[in-house]
Amino acid sequence: MAKLNFFATVKEKVGTDSMVLRLEQPVDVRQLLKRAADVACVDPSVLINKSLLYAVNQEIATLHSRVEDGDEVAVLPPLSGGA
Repeated sequence: MAKLNFFATVKEKVGTDSMVLRLEQPVDVRQLLKRAADVACVDPSVLINKSLLYAVNQEIATLHSRVEDGDEVAVLPPLSGGA
């Protein structure tokens, strides 16, 4: 199983803050997000686009990063703010 966590606008578009997907074998982040988009009934571009940031097990990742059973994947919109 891989746990996906969605934040801010991504969470709103997907309709949940997390999802657990079963993995039969390791996949890359892109493959996992395509499956998550299917489950959530959203266009894959909601989860796969250049403006989003990804992390696997709390380390910055790319769409090509490997995801294995037990991993946690975060999908984060661009961060902004300041003083």
